[in-house]
Amino acid sequence: MSVRDIPTTLELKGIMAIVTVALVTTAGVGGAALGIGPLGGQEPVVAQQESPLETAVSLDPSSATVTSGESTTYDVVVDSADGGVGAYDFTVSMVDPSVASISDVAVNGNPNDQTTDVSIPDDGSSADVTVALANTSDTGSVTIATVTVQGDEAGTSDIGLAVDALGTEAGEPYTVTGTTGASLTVEADDPEPEPDPEPEPDPEPEPDPASFQVSNLDAPDSATQGDNITVSANVTNDGDEEATQTVAFRLDVDGNGTLEGDEALDSQAVTLDGNETQMVTFSDLNTSGLDAGDYTHGVFTDDNSTTATITIEAVDDDDDDDRDDGDDGDDGDADDGDDGDEMLRETAMSLQPPDSTVSAGESTTYDVVVDSADGGVGAYDFTVSIADPSVASISDVGVNGNPNDQTTDVSIPADGSSADVTAALADTSDTGSVTIATVTVDGDAAGTSGLSLAVDALGTEAGEPYTVTGTTGASITVEAVDDGDGDDSDESDDVDEEFTLDEIAQAKYGHDFADLSAETAGEVQAIYNRQPFPAGTDPADIRTRNEITDDRYDRDFDDVSRETTIEIQNDYDAQFGPLPSDPAFTLDEIAQAKYGHDFADLSAETAGEVQAIYNRQPFPAGTEPGDIRTRNEITDDRYDRDFDDVSRETTIEIQNDYDAQFEADT
Repeated sequence: MSVRDIPTTLELKGIMAIVTVALVTTAGVGGAALGIGPLGGQEPVVAQQESPLETAVSLDPSSATVTSGESTTYDVVVDSADGGVGAYDFTVSMVDPSVASISDVAVNGNPNDQTTDVSIPDDGSSADVTVALANTSDTGSVTIATVTVQGDEAGTSDIGLAVDALGTEAGEPYTVTGTTGASLTVEADDPEPEPDPEPEPDPEPEPDPASFQVSNLDAPDSATQGDNITVSANVTNDGDEEATQTVAFRLDVDGNGTLEGDEALDSQAVTLDGNETQMVTFSDLNTSGLDAGDYTHGVFTDDNSTTATITIEAVDDDDDDDRDDGDDGDDGDADDGDDGDEMLRETAMSLQPPDSTVSAGESTTYDVVVDSADGGVGAYDFTVSIADPSVASISDVGVNGNPNDQTTDVSIPADGSSADVTAALADTSDTGSVTIATVTVDGDAAGTSGLSLAVDALGTEAGEPYTVTGTTGASITVEAVDDGDGDDSDESDDVDEEFTLDEIAQAKYGHDFADLSAETAGEVQAIYNRQPFPAGTDPADIRTRNEITDDRYDRDFDDVSRETTIEIQNDYDAQFGPLPSDPAFTLDEIAQAKYGHDFADLSAETAGEVQAIYNRQPFPAGTEPGDIRTRNEITDDRYDRDFDDVSRETTIEIQNDYDAQFEADT
């Protein structure tokens, strides 16, 4: 039997012991390699074999000193790996358990929980560690575990190391040529006398403040109207102190020759250590709303900028047959008329749904729909009006297609009787029915009112106009509310979120919400939506999934294993309240409803999504697991993209719609 025989799932500790003993036999180690003290260790008897893999194993450091009640750590180090370390079985023991005790062992190489066993008796006199399916560095010195030892009483104790089995990631055994233990000295926790006064040392020189410099601007020299362009630049913090600044891409849209702050088409919050450099990239910058011509653009920080010029070229609308150009198009010839018809784009527009009923004080939404797009919708200008503003009023309009803030204007008068919406540089689905905006209408008083739609302009992403053949409005019916339970309603109305988006953004990142990047804005929106927080919890106390993962494993949340994904998701959700103990739906039931597989068979990403849904139980009345849509599913349905690839505005939109699924109707 060899290391390859170690099972992927441990049924019992005994199975691992049998396998690891077999490994030692194959490796030719006559007995456990044991080392006591910082200079201890003995040479095991090595059986003859062809090209043996040999290495020593030691505790590092060889000695340490702590005060009683304090702890220190020792690494278990394979001195010379060749093929990584995939399996190991060792024991660390305290020669004098009255002096110190083992309190913890952390295993390295990311072995699966089912192939890992760490056993520490109550007195902490030893630790038996058995691991399989580890993944470590392939060669050189490899730390396979870290042992935490606590000083209990004044004195000195040796620490022994015995290795029962050691194998490569391919299942080949190592011959352990020797082990080296360590020692620990524990000093009594006596208060030290106050030191004699000493002169104040010279003050440390003040660090240079952060200064974000921009270089290596990379952008196309030209683009055709409707193209998406990508611009990048290096941003370097020339100072000594860490800082966060907003890095923005600006375009001289008004053509006045200056790049003002309100001409930023995209921005990101970037954090840099002293003398650190990061490439900042702005992707999918849409040019469909720009006239042909030369534009100055650039990347800006608070301290510096670099600029360039891009030429926007008009779309070539010429027919293949140049003889039909010019005056021929106006001579009334039937053929010329056909040529014109081929360029004509026609569509109707409507409000959907055609009617809706709400109670006074409630709201509903209507989509503004382009019924038949051909070339997407890059620009639009429309007005929605309420026929009877005493019955209902418009409170909000959400624009779709990710138009830039600088090319978008939504105007709603104080009485909410209408909404004028203008947008350019939008990017929508290319064909079919396209929702370009969503209008929120509040029911104010009992009655019925019509909603009208007037379209002043509509264009493709390439800048070609549509002919709007007709518009269809809608209606709203508002029903009176029974005030019999008014006290209960008033009580629920008093429950407000404790913290604003800006307060959470400042607590987490030191910036207002409007200045955050797409990723950090989405994280703040997710925290905001989970209010009210548990008693005594401040926004700064809430850790994002990426923060928890980075603190523990020095990785991003998207880069960890399935087991760690589940662990981090649970710890993230537990910050907002107790996790469900006896929910209506199990993990397997949710996994089957969402993906047609048991929970154990899901990937890291889908397992994390199911765990997140599971933790939000109980669901609103009548909601089944299959009704809950993940952020990726919502984004793919609307924009045919992944959640991580959309703009800041769309990230916030999707996060809100995702969280709204878990809110009970009131």
